[in-house]
Amino acid sequence: MEHGGREYTDSKDSVYSSPLWKATRKRQLSLQPLCQACLSQGIITAAHHVDHVFPWRQIGKEAFTRNLFQSLCQEHHSYKTGKEKHGIVIHWIEGKETTLTLDDYAAHTS
Repeated sequence: MEHGGREYTDSKDSVYSSPLWKATRKRQLSLQPLCQACLSQGIITAAHHVDHVFPWRQIGKEAFTRNLFQSLCQEHHSYKTGKEKHGIVIHWIEGKETTLTLDDYAAHTS
């Protein structure tokens, strides 16, 4: 499901300021304060971004409540966002970069 235009921007901004997202973000960074991508390379870097593994541009607002989350540094968050523009979903798990598709969404979020 593709979301675009002004409605997408307004909706996205309101969700990022919601108490629910702020609590989710705080919890994720508390559980995983280091960048998962850097750790997969043996590098210790503080995470500043909570990434929706399955991008909400493609799955809608459900991405904020029914999703996998990963803590990332700015560099890896930008890298992953760039890949998403080509339909590639990346999850760093168990010490490696794993590529998922939107077809994997239901299996990973049930």
